Amino acid sequence: MSHYDDIRNRIHRQMVPLPILYRDDYSIDHAGLAKYVAWHLENDTQNFCLTFTYSQLDFVTREEIVDVTHTVTEVVRDDAVFISCTGGGPLHEAIKTIQAFEEIGAHAAFVHLPEHCLQNPSHCGELYVEYIRAVAKETKIPLLAVALPVPWSAPSQTMLPVERFEELCEDEQFIGIKDDIYILDNRMELVRRFSGRMGITGGGMFTHYIFFHHFPNQGEFAGIYNPKRGQRMFELLDENNYLEVIKMLEADPQSGLVLPDLHWMARNQVVFYGMGFAETYAMRPPIATATEAQAKAIIEHMHQTPTLFEHVGR
Repeated sequence: MSHYDDIRNRIHRQMVPLPILYRDDYSIDHAGLAKYVAWHLENDTQNFCLTFTYSQLDFVTREEIVDVTHTVTEVVRDDAVFISCTGGGPLHEAIKTIQAFEEIGAHAAFVHLPEHCLQNPSHCGELYVEYIRAVAKETKIPLLAVALPVPWSAPSQTMLPVERFEELCEDEQFIGIKDDIYILDNRMELVRRFSGRMGITGGGMFTHYIFFHHFPNQGEFAGIYNPKRGQRMFELLDENNYLEVIKMLEADPQSGLVLPDLHWMARNQVVFYGMGFAETYAMRPPIATATEAQAKAIIEHMHQTPTLFEHVGR
């Protein structure tokens, strides 16, 4: 078994995306992030990643992404798999970033779309494939793609048709994707054709994931606020106990307190503060920080749903 096969086979079941936490001066709260990762390791989380939107990579510099990667790898070591992520940008910058990930010891990397792909959705699939191939020529770390829909505003089709993965899979270094398309038929076709060759991690829609659990190399974002709850859902699927999984998922509408005047990223920041990992709930502009009243409402809601927010420290 090659190193690439080993990493791909370890990426399955529960994947936890990592937040960027800030301090009051808008610098990154590395200590809080390290504490959050360590808590997950103590609760048997086996896979972590940075992801472009959830990890707020639009609001940090390339150097900060590398620093965050260093913080996480120092905690994770080889006890779990950590996939870092580029922030898009020119090809030379993506190559330089991933080479830094290699030196630090990240296990794999998402190659996020460059900006010109996002600006030209009709041609982005072709451009993205060539972009990933060019990165692979200059790096050795296992690489994963991010599968997005087009058009962005009203998803109707995949940016990367199934046939394009034939090309990517020609390179052993390419090991999988994060599926942000949420089109069941598309993921099923990918699973049928590539489940033995390519790992697929979904972006957090567990109602879709239940269709793919018993195929190899399948994962989903889960357990972000309560790793034991996420792991329990996977255990129930192992037992084919779909009824209990559905009952757990039915509790999800009560899990998120929606505040119309607050961005969901700012809400997440309050959650990590409420869990006792972040030292503040400040957000780096342009996203507005929650008000004191909003933060209080979120933390009260967390206390009212302890099965969904296991570690409420405030």
